Amino acid sequence: MSHSSAAVPPQGGSSTVANPNAMADDLLAVGGAVPFDKTSPEQENVFHTYTGNAIPWIIRGIWIAFWCFAITYFVVYLLPALQSELLSPP
Repeated sequence: MSHSSAAVPPQGGSSTVANPNAMADDLLAVGGAVPFDKTSPEQENVFHTYTGNAIPWIIRGIWIAFWCFAITYFVVYLLPALQSELLSPP
């Protein structure tokens, strides 16, 4: 019964099978083979997909309509009401 309590990681080439006895640093590996901090930008680019301006046109239209309404309301209703309230004492 010569069982050791300390787990010794396997020696040799890189494996894609996760080692359940690995430390936290070893668990952050891509497929168990390459750590994130040692990858090139070309290798990292495989896992990233970027989208730009993915807002639908209808949402943009709603925002434009909202701001047009807000500016119109401010100029037509709010400014005259504020002027009459601020310039004439109660």
